[in-house]
Amino acid sequence: MDRLNRYLHSRNCTTLIFIIAAVMTYAAFRSGHVDEITGSRGTVFPSPNRWLPQGELSLVISLVLTALTAISFIGLNKVFNFMRAPSALTSSLYIVMLTSLPVAAGQFYGGSLMCVVMLGITATMFSCYGDMSATRRVFLIFFILSLASLVQYAFMFYIPVAILGLAQMRILNFRSVLATVIGIICPVWILYGFGVMELSDIGWPQFESVFSRLSVPDMITVFAAVGITMILGFAAMCANLMKILSYNAKFRAYNGFLTLLLISTMIFMIVDYGNLSVYFPMLCLTAAYQVAHYYSIRRPRGAVWVLIGIIAVYVALYSACYYV
Repeated sequence: MDRLNRYLHSRNCTTLIFIIAAVMTYAAFRSGHVDEITGSRGTVFPSPNRWLPQGELSLVISLVLTALTAISFIGLNKVFNFMRAPSALTSSLYIVMLTSLPVAAGQFYGGSLMCVVMLGITATMFSCYGDMSATRRVFLIFFILSLASLVQYAFMFYIPVAILGLAQMRILNFRSVLATVIGIICPVWILYGFGVMELSDIGWPQFESVFSRLSVPDMITVFAAVGITMILGFAAMCANLMKILSYNAKFRAYNGFLTLLLISTMIFMIVDYGNLSVYFPMLCLTAAYQVAHYYSIRRPRGAVWVLIGIIAVYVALYSACYYV
């Protein structure tokens, strides 16, 4: 049993799960179960789902970004050790959760891009801990978020989250606030200066609801996947709180920011439910971390069967797309 438990936390397991997930996603794509995510524009430019026609190229790029997210999270934990254990379970669970909805895993769109961008933001944020002179990195964080929000407005909501992150990293002062403001303004300023856009182009995009092309049974599957992921993430987060409070200040800050990302993502999904699919990959990543963190630091008896049960639930959700 211990051997199986160690395997579930290993990178080999993550690799195997990704290969299986890629095959499952491709099968869903070939069977016509990857409904196109529709949308018009970001705050200025076309949203990522408009960059490519729906097809195999979009599928391949989505799978590449999924793999990149999984690898990046393993690397992030290796560098900052915020999980307090060398486990790849987060990446494995992320892939399992995401694959449960072929509509989210089987095409390139804003949600695919969000996880990669937010992991880059998180890595930069963590590198700033306690460094009051890190104004260039603070500028970079908000420059990226502002630039990304021009093509997918959901990134805009993470700007206040990142500002709270500055406080958690103990670098919130006048210089960092100034770097934040300049970083937010700079992308618009540069693009306007080069004549790429006009100020009148900025506006709230008219996104078509993700549910507009889904049948009622498909919507039930989507809500089931989102609901189960939220419950798992929130329950694990609550179970981890006391343990996190026993960490030193740096690791409390790291885990506090990851917890903030989970809570804010859940709030955004509830408020902006029409654009729910964009937040789903981020929900999967942050919820997967909370669950993996719990089982990595506590390793309770019967954990293997619970983890296998979680995987089975998401496989069942994936299977539902063929029968509903």
